[in-house]
Formats: sequence, structure tokens, C-alpha cells
Amino acid sequence: MSTKRFKCFTAVLAILLTAQLLAPGRASAAYKTQQLPEPEWSYKLPEGYTTFNTYDSLQSKNRVFFQLRKKVAVSASKTKSTLLTYAAADRKTGTANWVYDYYDIANDQIFSGSNPYYSKDGNSYFYKRNDNGTKVLLSAVNENGKLKWTKTFNTTFELVVLDTGNLLLYYTTYNYSSKTSTRHFEEFSSDGKQVRKLAVTKGALITGTLEILPNGYIVHSPDQSIVNVYRSLDSLKTPFIKYTAPKEMVDVNMGVQPFSGGSVLVSLYSKTDYKLIGFGADGKRNWVHTLNPKDRVLGITGNNYLVQSNNAVYRLYSKDNQLLGKQQIGELGDTGWNSRITPSGEITVEKQYQWQERPAVIDPETFEGDVAREDFYVLDPGNLQIKYHLSTLWTDYNAGHQYIYAGKGELYLSDSWFKNTLTKYILK
Repeated sequence: MSTKRFKCFTAVLAILLTAQLLAPGRASAAYKTQQLPEPEWSYKLPEGYTTFNTYDSLQSKNRVFFQLRKKVAVSASKTKSTLLTYAAADRKTGTANWVYDYYDIANDQIFSGSNPYYSKDGNSYFYKRNDNGTKVLLSAVNENGKLKWTKTFNTTFELVVLDTGNLLLYYTTYNYSSKTSTRHFEEFSSDGKQVRKLAVTKGALITGTLEILPNGYIVHSPDQSIVNVYRSLDSLKTPFIKYTAPKEMVDVNMGVQPFSGGSVLVSLYSKTDYKLIGFGADGKRNWVHTLNPKDRVLGITGNNYLVQSNNAVYRLYSKDNQLLGKQQIGELGDTGWNSRITPSGEITVEKQYQWQERPAVIDPETFEGDVAREDFYVLDPGNLQIKYHLSTLWTDYNAGHQYIYAGKGELYLSDSWFKNTLTKYILK
């Protein structure tokens, strides 16, 4: 980049950041808007790989995991892409990095495999159907990227990584001669040893839908308007929470999320209604909170739940439904923001591709294309105060990053368009 162009670019950046810092409500903020600091390290992916969907990345104590895309040449004129591959990097040094492929490019079909499942102990898991689709292979990979074990199943299943570190598989089989269903549960340790095998052949659980939460709670809905929650597979006789949606709620959808202490949040939403019901760990209904139907619950962090309104206003409530904090990011109604609760429990809000307007008169010596801005916020999970605000400008051919936030200012940016790198930064 020429000196003239560099000066023009930095001037635009300074003007934007100054305007932002002086905006109403920002001048006295405890945080400061910052640009990217010097990187701690940068890892370039092997040839042929690009990062993909870092939104679902996770961190163990020592490593950061992220999904990849690989393009493979299957002939001189034809290529095939696969998402059945992922990578890990050492969080401290960015060394001892590895890529794990679990694709069979000749035989894999679309939707034949799962995304990887990550455990906080550093193990990762995936499953996929074999070439004729009659078997399902479940595999475990250790923290160093080495295959630990593979198991073969004769049926598809749902999989959850429990908070204990164990794997729980569950599925339903149907006997056509007797016209009966059986619900199956199989639990394995991280070493692949089976610690539980249970078949339920009668009772309420064999009908309706079933979901198992990471804390071991079993959520069962015999129909669309009823939800029952059981504490574990060891207590399936009587649910400790039973709830039926009000009759006036039509075409209701129901969801269950646990707080860290064992309390439960039940969500009911339809086109015209949105209600939240809080239950204690003892199963007692404690409160009801009515939301606007256009609101949405982003999830639970610890013992608090997060609500987003007008695509810009965030409200944080405790498990007892007490308002703990409110924060507005961006303009009301702006749909360009992406929000999530990270594995660290902190809340991130980001927006990209805020293209700057072209000048009326273009100087070919200084203008090199549109400039895109990326804003990234980290909110405190206890009160929604802004902990960090990263605001960066990129020329249009360098814009487009994915953000992985690991907590305590530890941030990873992946550049999937050109450099195919993962870079670590520490926000101050």
C-alpha cells in the first residue's frame, strides 16, 4: 500500500473511531473502543483447507477447536467439497496444531456425517454413515488429534455430550409385528466403555418427542402443548416438572433450558404469544414472564437468561426473574447484528460489512475500494456492561472474519477468504 493510501486509510479510521467514542452515552463508558492489538500468534491452515462455521467452536483448557472445509479434486475438471474435517490449535503458543479428516471423498454423501462434538476434556467426537447407509460409525479423537476408538451402530441416533464428559446416545426402534416402540439409551465414557444401556418398552416415554440436556435432564413432550422434565435416567417414573400450555396459545412451541443450579426455564412461543416460566430445582413454578412475540431468548449463561428485543436491546434476568442489566448495541430494528453466549459464558455481539460510502470525487492515488467496518462487543454475563469493544476497518478485499471468543479478552480471528489463517489476540 502506498504512503498516500495508508495515510488516507488511517485518517478514515481515526475519524470513525473518534465519532464513535463521542457518541451519546459512550463518552463516560468504562470500556474503550480499540483496534486489533499485536497478535500473539498466527496459524496458517494447510493447503486446501479453509475455516468454516467457527460460530460453533469450543475451547478445552489447552486447545481451541474449529470446523474446516476442504476442496478435493476428484478428476482433472471436477472438485468436491467436504465439511467432514476440523482442526485444533494450542491456545497458548499456536503450535502442535493438527487437522483431522473423517471424510471418504469417494463414498460420502451429503448429510452423511455430523458436525464434530467437543468435550471440555479435549476429546472430540463425530459420527457418519458408511457407504451404503446401513451402519453408523461413531468415533472419538483425543486432544492430540489421534483416533481413540470407533463404534458401529445399526441405527441412527441423537447424541449429547454430558457435563460429566460422558456420551449419551438415544434412539427409537419400532417392532412392526407387535406395533410397539422402544426407547433406547446408551452411555459411554470418554474411553469408549459402556457405562449404561437402558431400554424403555412401556410408559409415557415411548411416545412423543424426547431431548436429553447436557446436565442429564430428560425433556419429554407427549404432544405439542405438554412438557415433562425428568431429573435423570435413574428417575423416569415421575417427572419433577409437568407443564401444560394455556389453551389460548395456538400452535405453541415449547423449549426447556436448565440453569447451572438445576432450576429450569420453560419457553412457550407462538405467532401471537411468548411466555417464560421459571421453575426451581425442586420443580416448583416460581414465576411467569410475558415477552413481546418478536423478542427472543438467546440462552442461559450460568444462572441468568438473556433476552433480545428490537434486534438491538439486550436484557439480562436472573433465575428468579430479576432484571440484572440492559444494554443497547446498534440501532433499533437493525438486523445486521449477530449475538451469542460463548462457551466461557460471556456474551458477544458483532456486526460486519458496514460499508463506507464512496467519495463523490475519487482520487485514483488514494482510493482503493470501499472500506468495511467490523464491530465486536463482549458483554459481562452478570450485568451486561461492555467489557470490550473492538472496531476495525478493512479494505473490501480483506474484510470478512469469523470471531472465536474464549473469555478474559482471549480472541481468535479466522480469515477464510484469502489468508486462511487463525490468529490469536488479547484484548485489553
